[in-house]
Amino acid sequence: MVKNLHLRELLDIEDVQARSAALRRAFAAYTEPLDVTGEESSALIILLNLTYPKELVDDLLDKRLARTTVNNQTHIDVCIDEVQWLHTHNLKYPDIRVSKQRLVASSPQVHPNMLSSANYQRTLGWSHDSAKVNFAKLFGCHFIWQGKVTCLATLMCEAPKHWKEAFQELGMPVKQFMNICGRVKHFLPAQLSPDKVDKYSVQVRMPYRDGYIAVTPVVSHALQSELQQAAIKKQGRYTSLEFIRPAAVSELVASLGGNVKALNYPLRVNKKTHGLGDNLLARVLSGQDVLNQNVLSQPRFLRVLDELLSSESALALKQRRQQKVANLRQIRAMLSEWLAPMLEWRLEVKEGPILLSELEPINGSLEYQFLTFENELLPELLLPLFGRLNSVMSHSAMISQYAFHLRLMPLLRNSLKWLLTHLAYKEPLLQNDAEDEHFQRYLHLKGIRVFDAQALSNPYCVGIPSLTAVWGMMHNYQRRLNEGLGTQLRFTSFSWFIRQYSSVSGKKLPEYGMQGAKENQFRRAGIIDNRHCDLVFDLVIHIDGYEDDLAILDNRTEMLKASFPANFAGGVMHPPELDAVGAWCQLYQCEAELFSTLKRLPMSGKWIMPTRYSMGNVSDLLFLLDKNSSLCPTMFGYLPLTEPVNRVGSLEPLHCYAEPALGVVECASAIEIRLQGQINYFKRAFWMLEAKEHSMLMKRI
Repeated sequence: MVKNLHLRELLDIEDVQARSAALRRAFAAYTEPLDVTGEESSALIILLNLTYPKELVDDLLDKRLARTTVNNQTHIDVCIDEVQWLHTHNLKYPDIRVSKQRLVASSPQVHPNMLSSANYQRTLGWSHDSAKVNFAKLFGCHFIWQGKVTCLATLMCEAPKHWKEAFQELGMPVKQFMNICGRVKHFLPAQLSPDKVDKYSVQVRMPYRDGYIAVTPVVSHALQSELQQAAIKKQGRYTSLEFIRPAAVSELVASLGGNVKALNYPLRVNKKTHGLGDNLLARVLSGQDVLNQNVLSQPRFLRVLDELLSSESALALKQRRQQKVANLRQIRAMLSEWLAPMLEWRLEVKEGPILLSELEPINGSLEYQFLTFENELLPELLLPLFGRLNSVMSHSAMISQYAFHLRLMPLLRNSLKWLLTHLAYKEPLLQNDAEDEHFQRYLHLKGIRVFDAQALSNPYCVGIPSLTAVWGMMHNYQRRLNEGLGTQLRFTSFSWFIRQYSSVSGKKLPEYGMQGAKENQFRRAGIIDNRHCDLVFDLVIHIDGYEDDLAILDNRTEMLKASFPANFAGGVMHPPELDAVGAWCQLYQCEAELFSTLKRLPMSGKWIMPTRYSMGNVSDLLFLLDKNSSLCPTMFGYLPLTEPVNRVGSLEPLHCYAEPALGVVECASAIEIRLQGQINYFKRAFWMLEAKEHSMLMKRI
């Protein structure tokens, strides 16, 4: 168990300037809480002195200044008034124009596969007038007391004896102390939510019972603080979101100087595909290797090999097994990327674009055998391919020490054997239920382009756009299509394949609008830092409906293109260019026919797959992301914090505040899904929205 830093250790620092700097850092929200048990008097002196600007206080342990502050009723009154702006979730993040509102809510329900404030003890943040940010520190700074993370505002509700004595030491009468306790308790209810929705608060329509509910996403102070603490300790990968008026956002953002860390895990997609058989043929004829050698020199491949060799040092047998299984899966995935150019070339040969006669110049080579062998004969190429792998490794300065390694050879050989065996495996033809085919269809949208989509899927992470954004676009598509056809079709689930992904640099200027207190000034609002991305993707949508409605759809497929939405995740969405993809919007009734098309997707892309990893805190999440490079965090949905009620300014009759939930997806390569087969794809690649009373989350069907 990790022992928290105790206040006594900092009090022993002799240099006043260094001690004050260490104390300021220790009481900041972006560091782990400091244990003050037994040092209540010193802690109170520090908290009182923190209410002044930094340049006015040379020594935070100045007892004379603290005594003067306690007897300054005006100063104490301002500090108490700021208690009414303590919150569990910050309504002013990221838009500081939201004003005179706060939210104090109970933690949402715990979901083992999601990360939210439910995984942490409830803590309070502050956001109000930026000029009062220092006054809020007296009752708002968190610390550990008697084994529990708390703050003075929470403690004063109970009027504990130790803190009463600390106030008395500084000259405060007991009667005045009890009066302060009563005022603080009045300003700090167990639960509190606004009775109207601010015009600057974001609202999202989500399904609820037989209609819709308006949801306002709010960031959790507890979870955001934990992420900042992990970033300070350099755990995980982060990007900085910049706020130009940090004190107006929150005390946490002010303590960070306006630079808030968010997890940064953008999708890794190869920028080029491995097709172009003529080019590959020329490379073989010139004696060059056509396999993807870059994969073998990537840091993630080296790290997995190192972990396979050092797995014996793990303490527990269960840990060793889990680590070995995860590493072997990554080895298979990376070897499939290594083989990807020849696999795509083989597809072109098997499906006709390239004639066998064109390959005669390389007859007798390993490449020729791989391209022309029947599926069932591919395992016979294990030894020559394994020899090629070790040869490549031995000639690379970065990985030569792993070539022909006695402990690695069986593992690499078995992984390669697994790949060839699954390539050779001929999946039995599935007998589709004729009854099912009557009541379902699959829509394949191919090569869809999106520009300036939100890569900041929620306040905690940057990378893959939110899964709820995909669902929202799909639901919008359903409404538009049903309106055009006069039907009641249901788009129930989707499968998502990202062909290309690139981050967009720079900040977006807000549009002009009527600003100011009286809305009579035509100017831009303040810039809110964000992250955007461009992407190209395929989407497979499962469509359910009555037989008559599906028959109408079959006869009027042109409406699928006419109803196509124009927006996705805040970005602009377009069909592919006409010369890039032929039929970009195709309807399928047969699963086997659809999967035969999906098998030919470029191996440079990634399927966004559901996972069942559980996590109990930020450390668990970062451990998963560190150990498995194919995992990425993203937004999974919302966890309501308040009961649905009618609020002024709501887009729907019912409104609630909700916390974004963070989960992990697996970014599986096209070849992995192809090797795992049709049954596996339709069983575990589709996402659906599960909307309940206490959660609205994306999940595997």
